[in-house]
Amino acid sequence: MVNSALCLNMNWMAKVKLSQRIPCRISIATAFALLWMLCAVPHAQADTIYIRGKSVTDIQIVGYAEGMIEYSTLVGDYDQFSILDIDAIEVDSVDRAAKFNDAEEHVKNGNPRKSVDAYESALLSARGFWSDLVRARLVQAADEGLSFETAVGNWMKIAHRDAVSASLLLPRNLPAGPSHATRRVLKKLERAIEKSATLSERTLLEALRFSTLRAMDDAAARVLAAPVMGMIVKTDVFAPRTVDVFAAAGDVLIQNADYAHVQQQVEKAILEVPDSLLPDVLLIKARVQLASAVTPEESLAAALPAMRVVIHFPKHPLVGDALVLAAKAHEASGRLPQARRLLEACIATDQANNETKSEAANLLKRIAKAPKQAQHESS
Repeated sequence: MVNSALCLNMNWMAKVKLSQRIPCRISIATAFALLWMLCAVPHAQADTIYIRGKSVTDIQIVGYAEGMIEYSTLVGDYDQFSILDIDAIEVDSVDRAAKFNDAEEHVKNGNPRKSVDAYESALLSARGFWSDLVRARLVQAADEGLSFETAVGNWMKIAHRDAVSASLLLPRNLPAGPSHATRRVLKKLERAIEKSATLSERTLLEALRFSTLRAMDDAAARVLAAPVMGMIVKTDVFAPRTVDVFAAAGDVLIQNADYAHVQQQVEKAILEVPDSLLPDVLLIKARVQLASAVTPEESLAAALPAMRVVIHFPKHPLVGDALVLAAKAHEASGRLPQARRLLEACIATDQANNETKSEAANLLKRIAKAPKQAQHESS
């Protein structure tokens, strides 16, 4: 009897313990299920990128390198945009949102100069890729806001770490005359060039130094033009702004009648530049050929690289300039009817700005004053 009672008691206790354990087991299972759901479903992402007048919403910015902003979508896809295409950014992270968003709001409202202080404050607490992105946006704002010294100081730090980003962000709003700030910037550039760790960094620093001196009409720019052209080709740091420097250096050398060096560097560049930048280099080739021509045939040959732009890149914004150059080449070779048709095409195209169309109109007036016999010559 005692044993039987003991057994019954033990069975009852076991059931009681089991019944006590069951809710606990369900609770743990539920907790794991909830944890899995939290991990499996992405957290709300509310960063926004404004690009070319449109907004890309419900994303999370996850990286920045070599001038590209990387982001993920709610469904886990990844994509990227060039920093040059960005109008503004809005982030939804508590640790970096306030100052950064303040700066971006100023940019959106067309007040880049007001954004500089906010970017500098945001930079103090930025970590990882956000530090690089904030600094890149700071350079853009300072450049647009004509804060030359601030733009260059931060751009130099980018050039030391990321040559691709630096080539895209090369400051372009340069001072037209000497000042204390400009002299300080030139001294900093000279010191940085001496300490530069790579040829790419040195090339970019020299490119900005040349551009600054040229904007100031300093004679030293003429000395730098040839080495800068060569360095840009050698290091392959081609980007829209570095190609502008390459072209400017070429024009300086053309003015100095150093045609051979320009032609040599242009031929190398044609083999190296991406297709998107080829029209810029082809127009340099046309300019140097036209400037160095001594016969009508050589003048006419200068139209060929210009027409390559018109034919192969019909939607490129340099089409108008190419038509004008081709017209000048035909005019120099005595083919006035052809020159007139090219100028009329320039005035009619949507791929020419008002300045280029005005130049074409003035050239048309000049051709109209030419002797009638020359105007009606056949090709």
